Amino acid sequence: MRVLVTGAGGFIGSHLVEELVAAGHAVRAMDLASPAAGLPAGVEAVRGDVTRPDDCRAATSTCEAICHLAARVGDWGPRAEYRRVNVEGTRALLAAARDAGARRFVLVSSVAVHHYRGLRGADETAPCDGHINAYCRSKIAAEELVRRESGEVEWTIVRPGVFPFGPRDRTSFFHLARALERGRLGYVGGGRALITTAYVENLALGLRLALEHPRAARQIFVIGDGGEVTWRELLSRFARALGVAPPRLSLPLPLLYPIAWAWEAIYRLLRVRRPPLLTRYRLLIVARDCHFVSDKARELLGYAPRVDLEEGVRRTVAWYRQEVDG
Repeated sequence: MRVLVTGAGGFIGSHLVEELVAAGHAVRAMDLASPAAGLPAGVEAVRGDVTRPDDCRAATSTCEAICHLAARVGDWGPRAEYRRVNVEGTRALLAAARDAGARRFVLVSSVAVHHYRGLRGADETAPCDGHINAYCRSKIAAEELVRRESGEVEWTIVRPGVFPFGPRDRTSFFHLARALERGRLGYVGGGRALITTAYVENLALGLRLALEHPRAARQIFVIGDGGEVTWRELLSRFARALGVAPPRLSLPLPLLYPIAWAWEAIYRLLRVRRPPLLTRYRLLIVARDCHFVSDKARELLGYAPRVDLEEGVRRTVAWYRQEVDG
């Protein structure tokens, strides 16, 4: 089928495009920037902004399915901007999909819709109460919009694991690797909190199944790697692969949380646009269990991760080394 992928030039989007092409789908790759080099042969690259209805109508024309990844991400920024991109952009794209007669609309959301109170073995039924910042609230609103306004279009919502990683991740992993190499990374609460990883090739597989599978219609799925790993274990694996020492410093959450709260309050008062070095959201991710299972995707979609954690770490670090060494 013909599939539109928004945010196709990004880390996850580029891998999804490859996954779809390999499965025999015709792909239209939409991105805000100019088409990325290295797209698979036969992919139709279009430049467009999901907040512009005309761009959305042109991109969705003749498409049978849409996978919507384009979003404003991060834990700091103007509330209006998160709503403009993540909510109103989703509304415009969904309306265009309805008008084009698309069959399936997959929204890539986030487990940030859940408050990180300490979740172990959580699934899609956990409360959507993640109101700690504008990004979380915008994702909750986008999910509600898709369920409410899909009309005849079959909606599916996918929430990737808390820590997506893999080759081409030039944002979170690149900074994490640099911090490990420079010895500037530490733990909160000893690094004992559980984390759900989502190696990008596994995530792309889950997204393809969400687009294809009849049983995915009007369902919500968490897509992760499975198993249990703590932040200490994960960072130790990355450190070994990088050939550096793992972090040693650890500080308690009760000490850091008031500092993060005050830092945010001062930045809001002074209307500082750049993010604080420490936020409550970042602290909760690393200090409390954020562990989700993908049992529903396994049962309904036949989802099974292809790449285990060890191999995912190896491939990611190999890519990083190639990027750094040129």
